[in-house]
Amino acid sequence: MDIKKTYCNPIPLPDYPIGRNCYIEGKTRMDYRETADPTVLYENGKWYLYPSCGMVYWSEDFVTWKHQKMEPYDCGYAPTVVKHNGRFYLLASSSVLYESESPLGPFQVLGPMLDMEGHDIYVDDPMLFSDTDGSLYLYCGCGGAIRGARLDPDNPVQLISPLEVMFSMNTSEHSWERMGDWNEDGSYSWTEGAWMYKRGDTYYLTYCGPGTEWITYAMGAYKGKSPLGPWEYMETSPFMANRSGLVRGPGHGCIVDGPGGTTWAFYTCCMCYAGEYERRIGYDPIGFNQNGDIIATGSSEIPQWAPGIQTQPYSGNSAGLVPVTQHKKAAATSNAPGRDPIYAVDDSMLSWWQPAEGDKNPALTVQVSLSDTPLDIYSARIIWRDVGLDIKKGILAGAFGYKIEAEDEKGDWVCVLDRSESSEDLIIDYRPLRHIKTKRVRLVICKWPQGIAPGLVNFTVFGRWEEN
Repeated sequence: MDIKKTYCNPIPLPDYPIGRNCYIEGKTRMDYRETADPTVLYENGKWYLYPSCGMVYWSEDFVTWKHQKMEPYDCGYAPTVVKHNGRFYLLASSSVLYESESPLGPFQVLGPMLDMEGHDIYVDDPMLFSDTDGSLYLYCGCGGAIRGARLDPDNPVQLISPLEVMFSMNTSEHSWERMGDWNEDGSYSWTEGAWMYKRGDTYYLTYCGPGTEWITYAMGAYKGKSPLGPWEYMETSPFMANRSGLVRGPGHGCIVDGPGGTTWAFYTCCMCYAGEYERRIGYDPIGFNQNGDIIATGSSEIPQWAPGIQTQPYSGNSAGLVPVTQHKKAAATSNAPGRDPIYAVDDSMLSWWQPAEGDKNPALTVQVSLSDTPLDIYSARIIWRDVGLDIKKGILAGAFGYKIEAEDEKGDWVCVLDRSESSEDLIIDYRPLRHIKTKRVRLVICKWPQGIAPGLVNFTVFGRWEEN
């Protein structure tokens, strides 16, 4: 098993940006990291990821993402990037339109979007779509409806058709669009996050609802034979949904074709401890049923194969590993009040273990085997919380250093991963481990950013039981 060809959600992105709403003056303020609303391009064998709050990330193997600060770095929520006539165009909520010769920028200002009368317009949650016939379209909406219009393909700031409603929220017929963690409130829905995907002669206008803060956030779609409709509701909606676990509320994303005949859904997932916009990003394969409707197995939180390994994404993409530490007995060198060790293995993004102040060598030990038989371990995911992050006070994010050790069959502790001297700012990390049979694992925190109290939101070791 080549663990290096697996990834795990939520995905590790270096230099996770600070949430945009952290900067709001005059309100109760808690700094936090945030990224969401992904637009993704697959171009010349590379993946380019443009999320809210900081761009751009790119990957050649679909496992390891690199960060390259782009100009502009943060032009607004929900950026969209499209390749059209050999150039790249960038637009975000309430931003001007930008243009570049490269997916990595720099992007130059073209100007504000213009309606048919030449007046400036600013759109929320925009999406730019370049069709195979060379035509260009704008979709948008962050409220009760998704709208669309045709753009001048030679002057992309100019609308050449009215910005009209494609479809509206329908909480009476689509219960998943109703607000709340149980879809209990049908009075409104944030019908938002439009994305256009074309397959053959069918257009899929995807959208999400009921709101990014709810675990019921999900992605659905309407289908048509024209970029501007008419539209029919896709019966498999929501095709991407999940109300439990670490990767909950998969909404506001995009659909992208990759290598090996694969098609992928990128999405926002809910964290929302410090605020309703504290979010992370994940991705999973999708497929199509005999009616041409999008189908998926939902958002995953266990190791998945990178593209090119699984050529039938709708049948599943799991690497065959499962958490062997979840809800197992956990003990720590210490813990801050109310931050018990169990919170590092409880499968929740809203809780964490935190060592007591003054613990210079904090460590967490977790039982793996439920019997005298050891289990085989292969990889691990770590999700940190940088407690005390405060930009105004100069308490900044940075690298966490750690080691993972496993107890071998002789009872000796063996290092299976050494990241003790890491200088990478990875608030989420996923790594292969030295393969070993073990009954217990231990995570030792070696360093953390100055002024920050280390919080361990999640420590998951992945493995399985294998016969000798």
